[in-house]
Amino acid sequence: MIYDTKQATLFGEKTLERKYLESINGEYSFYRGIEVLNKIDWDFKDFTTQYLTHTFHSYPARFIPQIPLTFIKLFTKEEETVLDPMCGCGTTLIEALLNNRNSIGNDFNPLASLITKVKTTLIDENEFRYFNKKLAVMKRYLDMDYRKVDERINNLPNRKVSKIFNRVVISKLESIRETLLEIKEEGHNDLFDFGRVALSSTIWSLVENGGGIDVDDLFLKKVKSMQNGLKKMDKIIKNIPEVKVICGDARKLEVETNSIDLIVTSPPYVNALDYYRVHMYNMLWLGMDFDLFRKHEVGGHSHFIANRFRLLSEYLGDMFRSMIEMNRVLKKDKLCVMVVGNSSLEYELIESHKFFGEMGKEIGFKPIKTIFRNIDKTKKYTSADIGKIDDEYILVMQKIDNTNVSARDDNFICEVVRGQMMKFREQIKKVQGTSIRGRKPTKERLLKNIDKISEAIQTIPQDIKICSCNSELLQAKALELPVSPFSLRSPQT
Repeated sequence: MIYDTKQATLFGEKTLERKYLESINGEYSFYRGIEVLNKIDWDFKDFTTQYLTHTFHSYPARFIPQIPLTFIKLFTKEEETVLDPMCGCGTTLIEALLNNRNSIGNDFNPLASLITKVKTTLIDENEFRYFNKKLAVMKRYLDMDYRKVDERINNLPNRKVSKIFNRVVISKLESIRETLLEIKEEGHNDLFDFGRVALSSTIWSLVENGGGIDVDDLFLKKVKSMQNGLKKMDKIIKNIPEVKVICGDARKLEVETNSIDLIVTSPPYVNALDYYRVHMYNMLWLGMDFDLFRKHEVGGHSHFIANRFRLLSEYLGDMFRSMIEMNRVLKKDKLCVMVVGNSSLEYELIESHKFFGEMGKEIGFKPIKTIFRNIDKTKKYTSADIGKIDDEYILVMQKIDNTNVSARDDNFICEVVRGQMMKFREQIKKVQGTSIRGRKPTKERLLKNIDKISEAIQTIPQDIKICSCNSELLQAKALELPVSPFSLRSPQT
């Protein structure tokens, strides 16, 4: 996308944004593109980050669109292919779509893959007319089936927030859900998915704001906003590139070898956020099995409660498998860009970008540079227990060779993770308490971490075993909306 009136419409006429856009437009050699990276103010303070379909659905810990946009413009050409193997809510794919690059997005979270699909699917005006007529009929005939409503209430998760789903709220949500089912049965699959994302966003708002009974009005307002976003995008995009969204495992990508021209991704932060818990009610109403997702997500806060350093071993193993797959699908000499912040485990700082850079060297990646950036900690939510992550690192690696190992090679994964954990233990032996927030622990408490890390090193072979999750089942859960969203009993949390 060239800097013109279209971008002025999207981003306004702010001097800093205009200068930034001008700096990344044009034809650049690889090395010239690397030089341009050094001249960018990566904080992007006061930049417009929410526009077009980026606004469709709130999503925790997502990165701003300027990050993938920069690398897409500098290091790819039109019609080349960009991959985000952990695509979240689709930021990378939207920027690729806007700039005429083909894209592939993959995410293990069925809700994330649904949101990404809807954000990157243009819908005809005639379809929207049909959709709006269906919603107008729904609005006139909202009613309440007390027997069904009581059944729903009894099957909600055992959490305080469930109280906001009273009889009136549940009845309206059910009316919306049933209308969407009718739309699907009448053959309008893109509209069905579009409506599901609007419904999910509505439920998110209910949870975040502590309730409210005007659910139908909130849903209709969201639908109108999303329709406007897609209409604006439709006017901007002249040539529609290929977009593929996969609900799958980044540790075993369903992507062709040596087919990708650029990877830009923001993987989960270890111990920072349970995505399944954040999305629990959205996924519940959409009939998605969030318990299946919980068991197999990367870096989940709920894993290994007794020894958090076993969680670190598991995380490094999962991420290393993902990086092996990234190397496999990426073309030689192309870039793999990973955006991640520091985390904290048992009062110790976890610098994930350093782990990734070291592990990347083992499989044919060459770290080119690491970019530090401040982020607005009021906007990039992680976890109330961990605190706000207010900075992050952009690790830029170049593929210089094909890896000769498989992501399923447990022995190799174990060897590399063990090496990283042993280095980490030596660091903690020298200095303890590298990430203390709030109440300061005793010296004796911190020294116990060394023993815990040693224990985690011993259990690496069992902790890094690849999950035997049925990805076909996960895919099915992402694409279907059962007659009863409560046919999948929720865990009591």
